[in-house]
Amino acid sequence: MVFSYLIIPSAGTGQALVTGSLYAADIESAKQHVQTVAAHGVVATPGLEVILHDGTGKEIWRGPYLGRAVGT
Repeated sequence: MVFSYLIIPSAGTGQALVTGSLYAADIESAKQHVQTVAAHGVVATPGLEVILHDGTGKEIWRGPYLGRAVGT
């Protein structure tokens, strides 16, 4: 399945800090992946969340970003 994701500040204000897409076998696998995906260019900041979209662009899950931030 094809998914896309956004990493945003938890307050939901402003633009996405990171966007991306992935292929995963199911929604659970996609959720686990996006929570820990490396976020290039994002300064290590608490309070980030991930929005997961299905192949049609519909939001299917929202949760905390748990991954490590990496420099540019």
